[in-house]
Amino acid sequence: MTPELTDNLPQIAYSAQQVKENEALVAAQQNIPMYSLMQSAAQAVFDLMLVKYRHAEKIQIIAGGGNNAGDGYWIANYALRHDFDVSVYSVKSPSELSGDAKRAHDDYLAQGGNIVDELDSTCDVYIDALLGIGFYGQLSELYVDVIKSVNSLNKPIIAVDLPSGLNATSAEVSSTCIKADYTVTFIALKQGLLTGNAKEYVGKLFFAGLGLSDAFAKAVTPKSSLVDFHYLKTQLLARHANSYKQQLGHVLFIGGDETMPGAIRIAAESCLRAGAGLVSVATHPNNRAIVVQGRYELMVHGIQSPEQLSPLLEKADVCVIGPGLGQSPWGKSLWQEAIATTKPLVIDADALNLLANQPAHLDKAILTPHAGEASRLLRISSAEIELNRFESISNIVRKFNATVVLKGAGSLIAEQNKLAINMSGSASMASAGMGDCLSGIIAALIAQGMSNFDAVQLAVNIHGRAAEQAEQQGKRGLLASDLLPFIRKLVD
Repeated sequence: MTPELTDNLPQIAYSAQQVKENEALVAAQQNIPMYSLMQSAAQAVFDLMLVKYRHAEKIQIIAGGGNNAGDGYWIANYALRHDFDVSVYSVKSPSELSGDAKRAHDDYLAQGGNIVDELDSTCDVYIDALLGIGFYGQLSELYVDVIKSVNSLNKPIIAVDLPSGLNATSAEVSSTCIKADYTVTFIALKQGLLTGNAKEYVGKLFFAGLGLSDAFAKAVTPKSSLVDFHYLKTQLLARHANSYKQQLGHVLFIGGDETMPGAIRIAAESCLRAGAGLVSVATHPNNRAIVVQGRYELMVHGIQSPEQLSPLLEKADVCVIGPGLGQSPWGKSLWQEAIATTKPLVIDADALNLLANQPAHLDKAILTPHAGEASRLLRISSAEIELNRFESISNIVRKFNATVVLKGAGSLIAEQNKLAINMSGSASMASAGMGDCLSGIIAALIAQGMSNFDAVQLAVNIHGRAAEQAEQQGKRGLLASDLLPFIRKLVD
C-alpha cells in the first residue's frame, strides 16, 4: 500500500469546514498542486482496493459532480492501467464538472475510459465518489435512489473521503447513506467519521495524509483529539513499594434502591478492579447483604436517611451517585444530600434524571449520559442529540459546568474548551450494567489522583478495550461483569 495509507489514525480531528477552507492554502504553502493531491488520494484508495479485494476483476466508480468525482475518475484511471474491467457511473452530467474534476474526467477519457449512465449490478467492488466533505442536510432524490441501489447489491463498497450522505462535521447521517466497508479519508481526520451513527456507515477507517497532514496540523487548530491510552496511562501514578490503601483513594457509591441492588454492586466492584484503595457503598438497608455477598472487600452500609449518608460523604475522596438509585423518595433524599458535596461527584443513571429535573452547576461533577439521558438534560429528543453529538455535549458542558462523557459508539468526552473522541469499544457493550461499570472505573482513576478530564478519557478507553478483549469469547451475551478481569490488567 501507499506508505502513508494507514489505519493508525492521527490523534487530532477537524470539522469538514476547516479542511475545505484550509487544504488549498496549506497545499500552496507546501508547493503541492491540488491536482497532484487528487491523484495521490485516488492512488491511496486504489491501493487499498488491491489489498482488500485482490481477486476483484470488475469495479465501478459512482461519481457525482464535484472534486470527489475527480478522485473517482483517477481511481478509474489507475484501474485501467492495471487492466481491470472498470467503468464510471456518472450520476451527474460530466458537463457539470469544472476545474480539477473536469481535468480528471478528460484524462480518464483520454486513457480510453468508459462512462455509463446506469449502475452495473455485476461488479465485484464499488467506489463511492458521489459527494465530498461539503455535504450536509438531506440528499436529493437522485442521490437517494442511487445510494439505495448500491447498498442493496450487498457488494463491497469503498468510500472516498467519507460515505455519501454523512455530515463529516456533525456525524449526522441522512435518511439514506452509503454503507461502506472501508473509508479512506485524506489530509486531516474529520471528526464526523468517528462517533455515533456515523461509525455504522464508515466501516473500517483508513487515513492518507498525502504529504500534507503534518503541515495542516501545524497551520490549523483541531476541533478535537482522540483519546490516547498510552499517554494517559503515564498520568496514572505508579504504586510504590510502601503504598497503602488510603493513598489510593476512598470512593463512596450511593444507590441501589430496594429492588435494584445489581447496578451499585457492578459499579463498586469495577471501582475496586480499577485500583481504588477503599470502596464504600451506601444502599437501601434491604440490599446490604445482597451487595456485599461474594465481594467482602466492599464496605456496605444500609442507609435509610440523608443523615446516615452525611458521615460517609465526609470520609470519601470521590462519590458516585445514580446506579440503581431510582426516583423514589429514598433516592431523591440521598440525591439532595449528595449534591451538596464539594468532592468530585460522578453522576450516572437515575441521578442524571434527577439532575435534569433540578438543573444545577456542580463544581467537580462528572456527568455520564447516553443519548436518552442527554436528551432529558437538554430537554430535546434523543434523535436531536444524535444529529450533532459534538454540539450536544458542548451544550451539556455549558449548562452544568461539568466534565461530560456522551456515551455511545465513539464516546465523546468534554469539558470547557476540551473535546476528545474515544475509539475503543464495540456493539457487544449494548448490555445491562455497562454504564455502571464505567462509572466505577472513572471514580477509581480520580481517586488515584488523575484530573477529571484525564480520568474520564482513560476510563472510557479502558472500558472499551476491556470489552474488545472479553468479546473474544463471543460478542452476544457479553456481561458487564465479564469485563472485570480485563479492567484489572488494563490499569496495571
